[in-house]
Amino acid sequence: MIGKVTEWKMTPEELDAYRKKYPPKPDQTKLRKRGQAFADIHTYGNRRKKNG
Repeated sequence: MIGKVTEWKMTPEELDAYRKKYPPKPDQTKLRKRGQAFADIHTYGNRRKKNG
């Protein structure tokens, strides 16, 4: 065995206090709009050309 695992439990009151202090963050992948990463994929070659 590599290390000792400590298991601890919270009462509902402790859990409420913890959630007030550290509110859960929304999932960032769901907030991001789809298609935004590759919206300019067809203009990629045009950006690399030098003007001159």
